[in-house]
Amino acid sequence: MKSFSQKEARHMMCRYHNLDGAEPLCGKAGAEKIMQRIHSIQYDPLHVVAKNADLVLQARVADYREDDLYSLLYKEHKLVDGFDKEMCIYDAKDFDRFKRVRSEHQKHVTLTLQYRDQMGALDILEDVRAFVEKHGKTGTKDISIGEIRESRWGHKKLSSAALDYLFNSGVLCVADKKGTQKYFDLTERVLENADVQDSQDMTTEEFLEWYIERRIESVGLIWNKSGGAWQGHYLSDNELRSAALQSLVEKKRIDEIRIEGIDEPFYLSKNAYTCMQEQTQGDYVRFLAPLDNLMWDRQMIEKLFGFNYRWEVYTPVAKRKYGYYVLPVLCDGQFIARFEAEPVRQAGAFMIKNWWWEPEIKPDHDLIELIENEMERFAKFLQVDNSKDNVAKLRA
Repeated sequence: MKSFSQKEARHMMCRYHNLDGAEPLCGKAGAEKIMQRIHSIQYDPLHVVAKNADLVLQARVADYREDDLYSLLYKEHKLVDGFDKEMCIYDAKDFDRFKRVRSEHQKHVTLTLQYRDQMGALDILEDVRAFVEKHGKTGTKDISIGEIRESRWGHKKLSSAALDYLFNSGVLCVADKKGTQKYFDLTERVLENADVQDSQDMTTEEFLEWYIERRIESVGLIWNKSGGAWQGHYLSDNELRSAALQSLVEKKRIDEIRIEGIDEPFYLSKNAYTCMQEQTQGDYVRFLAPLDNLMWDRQMIEKLFGFNYRWEVYTPVAKRKYGYYVLPVLCDGQFIARFEAEPVRQAGAFMIKNWWWEPEIKPDHDLIELIENEMERFAKFLQVDNSKDNVAKLRA
């Protein structure tokens, strides 16, 4: 069994995700290539600095812009919205293989309808489907079938609940999106036929092995402890997951490795080695998304990187240690800081509200300069000015 130091493992993960910028991934083509590697990124509608998916891609791809992801999703349909770990964005070629996940999630959606006393949505599914078939791209504001009622949570219209159900079952796809407003169309009209109907129907064992290997590749390197990285249908089942991992090791599709100082074994996809050939070109700093793939298992990150991170968006203000929407700062395979930015749309610029160094970091001139360069790159991605006051936050 191969063994690596913690420093080596950290650099392997960062190299795999191209956070070191060693590969010349650029623009939309670069975004498409990295998505083929990590397969899935978590969708979150919050837009404080930028949306999570865009933050994930900008850290890995030079000159990335939000329009690149929009094009891949809603113009070229090479990517698709769907339930994976949570609501995610993933390669459209995986759509058919996710039918088992959709089936399980459909049960969850049904329970939600039952809890909200909206089971009537199931009675109008065919009417809603026929409406979409006739009218094409349909948002919740475009259709009103069935009961309408005031509600503080959930859908007010049964037709909206039916749209959501048909999306989660795979009958409909998100064909377009304006802000957070989804527009649905029939899946067979959105995706290529080969993506909708895979000619090879996998057995349950084949599916589990495919799904687990795929999730390892989404993170890069992962242990077999329950946590955020194994979140989702099937994968959260410890018994199923452990059996599939063992089978994958025996078939030599993944490697079981050891990391010095950590008792738990880790798993690495064979495909990952081909992504680790490039050598890092100098020092680097990257600002990561709160829900970045690298951060999916925060317990693992704390053990491997020594970085304790909690997303405090839903934490009451009085109980927050840091701030509402805080981004981790990575430098040369080490987390050195975290920061909270002012909401970009309100500030009209990239403006840091608070900056917190990790306790062991003693910033010098060279490190400050690296961070300044990343601030400029980040502001360029956001397409706003970089506030002149940002550097002062580093020295405060």
